[in-house]
Amino acid sequence: MRRFERFPMRLALLLSLFIIAASPLHAAPRERQTVEQAVVRLTNYQQSPNWNAPWRMKPPQPSTGTGFLVEPGLILTSAHVVSDSRMLLVHKPSVPEPFIAKVMAVAHDSDLALLQVEDPSFYEGLTPLPFGGLPVLQSRVQAYGYPLGGEELSHTAGVVSRIEFGTYVHPGVDSHLLIQTDTAINPGNSGGPVVQEGKVVGVAFQSNLKLNDVGYFIPVPLIQRFLRDLEDGSYDGVPEIGIQTSTLLNRNERAFLGLPEGAGGVHVDRILSRSSAAGVLQADDVLLEIEGLPIDLAGMVHHQALLVDFYIVAEGRQVGETLSFVIWRDHQRQTVALTLKPPPFGHEVRNSYDRLPEYLIHGGLVFVALTRNYLQAQEQLHPVLAYEHWYREIEQPNTRRKQRVVLARVLPASSNSGYTELRNFVLDQFNNTPVQSLAHLDSLLRSLPSETEHLVFTSHWNPVPVILNRHEIASEHDAILRTYGITETKRLHRKTGL
Repeated sequence: MRRFERFPMRLALLLSLFIIAASPLHAAPRERQTVEQAVVRLTNYQQSPNWNAPWRMKPPQPSTGTGFLVEPGLILTSAHVVSDSRMLLVHKPSVPEPFIAKVMAVAHDSDLALLQVEDPSFYEGLTPLPFGGLPVLQSRVQAYGYPLGGEELSHTAGVVSRIEFGTYVHPGVDSHLLIQTDTAINPGNSGGPVVQEGKVVGVAFQSNLKLNDVGYFIPVPLIQRFLRDLEDGSYDGVPEIGIQTSTLLNRNERAFLGLPEGAGGVHVDRILSRSSAAGVLQADDVLLEIEGLPIDLAGMVHHQALLVDFYIVAEGRQVGETLSFVIWRDHQRQTVALTLKPPPFGHEVRNSYDRLPEYLIHGGLVFVALTRNYLQAQEQLHPVLAYEHWYREIEQPNTRRKQRVVLARVLPASSNSGYTELRNFVLDQFNNTPVQSLAHLDSLLRSLPSETEHLVFTSHWNPVPVILNRHEIASEHDAILRTYGITETKRLHRKTGL
């Protein structure tokens, strides 16, 4: 203690300054200069549809974000930064005039997108940033971006506090690996690089509004999976195993299942129908290993010196690839393999962007597909719609249809009088034929036998059907559309994507 107290004051001050300058909390000038040559500001004029009146659009709104060069000619950013874009501008550092960009690829399930500027002069003086790996806990990182639409590049620093699986806000239902940090990540930072030792370790994409100084970034493994997915020219999406599991921390449960002493693993509670696991795994299986990696009693595996959820192994694969498990079934070890698929019903349960809603109008009856966007557009949560959307497949497996059709509302006319107050009538059958989708309903309406006089729409949830006269409806149909300023009778997506 005495020797420290008698330490020369000037030398102590110089040592303190050296430590602060050398600390990774602050980016070195060379690193900051490198990043500044790759990071750009984005302005997106986006326009989203009105899901309660699907033939209409909401007014366009500007939003800002960040992107950075990852390859010559390609800018990486977050999908939510460029979603529903009508015009996308890229602002290059120290250049007053913006450049027009276009979205080359987008992954709404993992909130990533690639952009391209056609003007080759844009890329002059820009250098792609290299990728690093997964950062270790408590290591320091720096986030670069344009928070709150500022014109000057911002730089904040903090530590990695958690690496886990969590829900991505943009798709709403998809859970992937994410990294938590106390680095300030604010609106406008989204899509910007999170850097460690001059290499990108993630893409800033969301913050926790309930907690102070808690932000998240997408890690490199998911980013690289996205880029590999695009190598064949199309994006297939992040595959999903399609199971619900629970831990086996209780020794009595392990004994009941007959697991050997010292065995790890997680219990399979439920198999999602039409998923990758359907027909391969079974409820009450115990997953012991995944691709040769032992799964512990909490469902964790050792991956790149980290202990993370076993789902990370599937997340790194592509649709169509196989995944092997060692399982415990009927009191013995078995090896099984499944072919990875996208999540079933992903298009309906995930937030939808960059595509207009489907609808079909017939005689003033407005039919829509039951999607997450439509459900969220309602002023109050409708219990029947919520059940059909979220819980039917859980309580009644294999009963969910290709697309749930809803008679959303009725545009008042003399031919449909008596039904003008009808809302959210879940359609089961039309003229005694089960309706599988909007396209199917359209086909049924267009192929009616000549002797058909009445149109009968029935629902399991409503004891009274909707019955209209075919000829009255046909005579008023065009007039109804003109009255309500609707130019198109229908909008149907014959093919679905991610």
